[in-house]
Amino acid sequence: MGGNGLPNVLLLLFTMLIWSLYGLIFISSPRNKVNQWCCISGILLSVGVLKEYIYFGGFFAGQYSLLLGIRYETDELINSIMTAVLYYIAMPCAVICGLYFARLDRIIPRLFHFIEIALFFPVLVFCVVYPWSQTRIIPLTNENAYGIVAGYNLIYGLLATIPIVIALIRERKNDAFRQRRLVSVIVLLPLWYWLITVFGFHLLGLENLYKVWQGNVIIILCLFIYYLYHLFHRGIWGMRLSREHFDWSEESVKLPDDSRYVIHMLKNETAKLRLSTQLIRDLNIPEALDELDIIQRSIDHMERFTQKSTDYTGEIHVEAEMINMEELFASVTEELTGGWKGSVKLQVETKNPELYCDPVHIKEVLCNLVSNSLDAMGDEGTLTLSYRTPKKDVALIQVMDTGCGIAPENIDRIFEMYYSSYSDPNHFGMGLPYCRNVIKAHGGYISVKSSTDPASHGTEFTLCLPRRNRTEIRHKRKEKSSWKQP
Repeated sequence: MGGNGLPNVLLLLFTMLIWSLYGLIFISSPRNKVNQWCCISGILLSVGVLKEYIYFGGFFAGQYSLLLGIRYETDELINSIMTAVLYYIAMPCAVICGLYFARLDRIIPRLFHFIEIALFFPVLVFCVVYPWSQTRIIPLTNENAYGIVAGYNLIYGLLATIPIVIALIRERKNDAFRQRRLVSVIVLLPLWYWLITVFGFHLLGLENLYKVWQGNVIIILCLFIYYLYHLFHRGIWGMRLSREHFDWSEESVKLPDDSRYVIHMLKNETAKLRLSTQLIRDLNIPEALDELDIIQRSIDHMERFTQKSTDYTGEIHVEAEMINMEELFASVTEELTGGWKGSVKLQVETKNPELYCDPVHIKEVLCNLVSNSLDAMGDEGTLTLSYRTPKKDVALIQVMDTGCGIAPENIDRIFEMYYSSYSDPNHFGMGLPYCRNVIKAHGGYISVKSSTDPASHGTEFTLCLPRRNRTEIRHKRKEKSSWKQP
């Protein structure tokens, strides 16, 4: 791909391929900041291919434009403007993508927005020193200018890469590592190929390799296939092929083998302790009763912990049936809110009140979420349970409260196994990981919104589940029964 580079038609196809890949990244999780800024930087980097297509296609050859009282050749002016966008603006957007990837917006929220603005300060300087209307001529007439712009892009490339690499190293043992590693490949591979082939080769004076940057078409094509492959499997960038949205920075929590060994050991040892405690209690030694009560409470706590660990970390087997959500809501609130002084609101679509799901697991999920809400609100507040079907094949269950809310820095940790913001012995940090695994086993996802603002504090959990109608269920049952027939 040296010399004259790709034919003009292939440049257009290359541009469309880039737009397709980064467009898919955006729609995979449009509210995710990493997706947003990756898409922005990818589209801006595609300007380099598009300007080559327009310029060498001769679409504006022989035409002139008058801008701010100055007469320009139209194709030269368009090329200069697009070059300025590519060389000046694309890399700050890539850096912001890297900063969001490393979650610096949550680690240093007050400083983060200042950094975002400061990253674009060199753009203003370049627009003054090297005007955007002359960026095509400047590299040809001023080698120092090109060196400065090249250095700027390479430095910003490092600023985009370092946070991503540090985040991957820091999280290499987390469940989210696999998803984030997949994302980092799509972000960094084409970026650094472009930086090296455009700026590195030019700075080294390798004229025969000036068009090698167009080899990025092969990388983009491979990444496009790479992206589609993972859509068919465990998902990537927050979307599976069925357009089922999920949080790409998290995966199911599984209990490590060493933790299972510890739980098994605790079960055996607590049984011995309980037997020994009872034998000592039978000796009827008054001076030992207080200590025995303390030991008994510890044994009870360890047994609850081991039982929860066993129940909540095992493989989820879904045995689905059609249930009435209004009846399920009533059952959960009746069990948990009796004697509570706050108000309870149940909002169920009367047209589609039924859901095909595992009633035992879904009820346990709702009990976990409602219990957390009641703990967060204290004696008073408003608990709202909602069920609706915004689309024919989608069901949304929401549990909302007016409690104290979850601190922003803790949002990313609430689905971690054994993490709990409560210090009392009744919270083991297993409820929310279990909830997420149950919803995932149903083919859905769980999301959370929370605010600690005194004026609008509260938390909202949304469970998104695929919904089947009775016709589909009857059809599947007929298929299943036909398989059993000889």
